[in-house]
Amino acid sequence: MEIAFVEDAAAIARCYPLMATLRPRLSREDFLSAVPRMAAEQGYRLVCIEDEGVPRGLAGIRIGEWLHTGRYLEIEDLVVAEGQRSKGYGRALLHWVAGHARRQGCRQLRLVSGVKRTDAHRFYEREAMIFEAKYFSLDLA
Repeated sequence: MEIAFVEDAAAIARCYPLMATLRPRLSREDFLSAVPRMAAEQGYRLVCIEDEGVPRGLAGIRIGEWLHTGRYLEIEDLVVAEGQRSKGYGRALLHWVAGHARRQGCRQLRLVSGVKRTDAHRFYEREAMIFEAKYFSLDLA
């Protein structure tokens, strides 16, 4: 098992099928252009866990800072391949990301999860994450 940042275009392309299971409306072309653009403009990083040379899980992360809590790392995307869940990939990826956050001086690890993703919520709670806020949005389109 290996966990590392996804750095080059070919590696990003290898991750698309897995990300598409989490973000089915995201086209391959949009994914391939968004990841490097978001990295350059917003500090987004894609992290992959591979086993036997096959991507098993992904996390899209970025570091931010809020006045009331300080520096934090947000997981924007977290997915483990269907058929590979409950094999420790999600836990290993989450722990790797938490370690990276600590090394970057973050005080908190955060993620936003859709209200209907109850299986994911159970996983986060098992990993000692707490439900601490409601997330609101307004569609501006």
